[in-house]
Amino acid sequence: MSLPEGEGEVAGITYRVRGSGPPLVLMPLDLTPSQWEPLIEPLSARYCTICLGGPLLGAVAILEARGRSDYLSVVRTVLDRADIKPGDVVLEVGGGSGVVLREIARRTAGSNRIIDVDINPYLLREAAALAKREGLAARMEFRRGSAEAIPLDDASVDVALAITVLEEGDADRMLAELVRVTKPGGRIGAVVRALDLPWWSNLPLNPALHTKVTRPYSAAGAAQNGCADASLYHRFAAAGLSETRFSPQLAATMPEIEPVRLALLESQIVAALEPAERTEWQEAAAASKADGTFFIAQGYHCAVGTKRV
Repeated sequence: MSLPEGEGEVAGITYRVRGSGPPLVLMPLDLTPSQWEPLIEPLSARYCTICLGGPLLGAVAILEARGRSDYLSVVRTVLDRADIKPGDVVLEVGGGSGVVLREIARRTAGSNRIIDVDINPYLLREAAALAKREGLAARMEFRRGSAEAIPLDDASVDVALAITVLEEGDADRMLAELVRVTKPGGRIGAVVRALDLPWWSNLPLNPALHTKVTRPYSAAGAAQNGCADASLYHRFAAAGLSETRFSPQLAATMPEIEPVRLALLESQIVAALEPAERTEWQEAAAASKADGTFFIAQGYHCAVGTKRV
């Protein structure tokens, strides 16, 4: 098989073609930063390699689904409190596929410079492509870098955001970096998964089982020095931020919007149940799915503060 080398898009799926020979289709490797890049050259010497990407596949599909879910409502609360003004320079660390970046761009209508710093070049490429597709990339910058060592000068941004990122590394170091790059009087906002808050579902279970399943679960967990609990609020105070506003919130995951993620959450609940309990859960869940009322809600901790002048 021989196809013209290059890249393009079909039905929302992007592709890049290299080499000739038997066709070899490569799907995205979850969140792996390098993806298939180190292997493309040797593979393309023997195969017609076709690398797929875009918002419909792999981790990007999961991240993009969050932009259609209650998760974005949680983020919007933080953006409201961050009070982005025309002309403010806005930074998001760990922007992922760009869900929050594009929300900021829509809100600011081109009046603000928006910077995405992410350690993952794959996600940076996908975020840039999605922003361009929606006509929102004109004032966006995509830079590779770590949230623990942000590649920006001191006091260079007006608003700095970390949305479900402080869980993934040294939270205090990340927060210190966010403070460093923010101008005096600027705002810093963060959202973290609340591994200390119980999950909640509306299934009609017997009281004992309802109590058993309504508890915190580890979900994706957090790094050893990460923050995924109410310590976020104390960390903001310790960082010297003023005018702080704190708000734990729930966000529902629903099957029609995030089916893959919801299945993972449900499997974690079911794994903790005894056989009889599992049967009760599954029967109640099946009925709830049939009438369109099934969801699992998880908690998030949110904080916004101002850097002292």
